[in-house]
Amino acid sequence: MISPKATRLMLNMKKHEIDVFDEFGRYNYINTQKPLPSHTHPSMIEICYLAKGNQEYFVGDQTFKLYGGDVFITFPDEVHGTGEIPEKKGVLYWLVLKRPEEGKDYLGLNHIEAETLFTQLLQLPQRHFKGDNTCEKLLKRVINLYFSDQNTLTKIELNNLLVAFLLQIIRMGQEKHARAYSQCIAITIDYIEKNLFETIDLEKMADKCNLSLSRFKHLFKKETGIPPSEYIIRKKIEKAQILLEEQNLSVKDIAYDLGFSSSAYFSTVFKQYNGYSPTEYLKLNK
Repeated sequence: MISPKATRLMLNMKKHEIDVFDEFGRYNYINTQKPLPSHTHPSMIEICYLAKGNQEYFVGDQTFKLYGGDVFITFPDEVHGTGEIPEKKGVLYWLVLKRPEEGKDYLGLNHIEAETLFTQLLQLPQRHFKGDNTCEKLLKRVINLYFSDQNTLTKIELNNLLVAFLLQIIRMGQEKHARAYSQCIAITIDYIEKNLFETIDLEKMADKCNLSLSRFKHLFKKETGIPPSEYIIRKKIEKAQILLEEQNLSVKDIAYDLGFSSSAYFSTVFKQYNGYSPTEYLKLNK
């Protein structure tokens, strides 16, 4: 069941005489939602920016795992969705960009400029890459401006912000380097993944990085998109899924082995992140 507290915002840019998007939206989910069904966008490009959380998508027979700060692009006519994976808690922006048409306004660009912009997006060498906080700053400004008065100046500013966002996506997509963490965060992530059955003390991790706890938490969230405590929970739930699939331990044993205070609390958290309780998940994977 979709949480009544889930927030999903859809913008109709035609309100400001901007007709270049088939969809423009943002969700801010505090609980897991239903999976995103398979779909396509004929002759259009979809750009997703995951500001917070993590999410899996498939395109054809490939699966992509996104973390906070990642950009993900699907190109025209590609079948994509989340498969059986639910849409997880987090914040995601998505834009479905139409192909330019001669004689129609395109973010204040002439037709040659618009075609160049769209072609550069089509020719990006990678569909999944690390973004930066500039992306979210621009998108937040667009959303705030969307709800302001409809006038020529607002339209001009929206056009400029949207072009700046698309140019930023092109610049980052052309950089051929993988997501990279600082040494401190890389060591922390490695430690977490190797010690999921232990109590992980964030203050000790911060000390190892020679950082205050608050600075360590800030840096971790900046690089991964989620706070360290939530990252640990997510990794424990991923480990729980593996243990359930192996079917060697009871739900109660898994809960206590992973450090949850009770099997009931474990079940609640598991369902929050997966959309199914541990017993439902076990039945589905038999």
